[in-house]
Amino acid sequence: MEPIKSFQDLAAHLKNGPRRKMAVANATDEHSVEAVMRAVSEGIVEAYLTGDEQKVRAITAKFPESPYVHYVNVADPKEATDKAVSMVRNGECDILMKGLVNTDVILRSVLNKETGIHTPGNVLSYIASLTAPAYHKMVFFGDPAVIPDPTKEQRIMIIKYAIKTAQAFGVKQPKIALVHATEVPGPKIRYMNDYVEIKEMAKNGEFGDVILDGPMDIFLALDKERGAIKHIDTPVLSDSDIVIFPDFDAANVFYKTATTFGNAQMAGLLYGADKPVVLTSRSESTECKFNCICMACVLA
Repeated sequence: MEPIKSFQDLAAHLKNGPRRKMAVANATDEHSVEAVMRAVSEGIVEAYLTGDEQKVRAITAKFPESPYVHYVNVADPKEATDKAVSMVRNGECDILMKGLVNTDVILRSVLNKETGIHTPGNVLSYIASLTAPAYHKMVFFGDPAVIPDPTKEQRIMIIKYAIKTAQAFGVKQPKIALVHATEVPGPKIRYMNDYVEIKEMAKNGEFGDVILDGPMDIFLALDKERGAIKHIDTPVLSDSDIVIFPDFDAANVFYKTATTFGNAQMAGLLYGADKPVVLTSRSESTECKFNCICMACVLA
């Protein structure tokens, strides 16, 4: 499999495979439903839309009817969310997607020890993927949404989730950059010992067939011209597949700045649940939500 370098390539790749079954929790959000219906029309998913059926049908009415769209009439948003989670838990669906429901509500349902889809002990995190005109391939990074200040153990899991994602996109030997404000490993910085230990783990083969280096700034990781000016010897120079940020703040600002000023396309998933979870903000575009669905399908 050749590496997938754009979301257009990803959608085209998925059209050649089986439809994934996806449960949408309270599917009364217009942008979410539009993204789902596009994924249905392109042969990527079979959708199960939970929620008040009258409200859901008011949104889907402008789309052609499809045998791959099913309505699960549950009027209460929380109960609709629980129903969507249960459909994933019992194997009826491969993917869970957030509709018009607060994030805390869907996370409580996912994490419920009796009825959820989370194995106790698994680290919940978020991995995003990005394409931008200024870069020659897709980049995966974390965590911009869930873990504010990762512990070493959480950081290791973020890296493992990102590696799994890159490999699912056809990247055989992911190049990983541990990002810091500069390439100088300041000993007083709280996460620097993590970086040192993680580099040693990579040398010992604990992450598999990867190339990992850091600390480095974002220029070294992603910018060929400005990175080369520094004359730093690193095997990932301006060719990183994965960027690991020190904390939530750095990753989140990168995420939003890239989309606002860099014309980047974005997608992301919640990791650590037993199945892929599309967990997008209500403010995300239909295009972004469609990309997230595609990302979930390649990992389902």
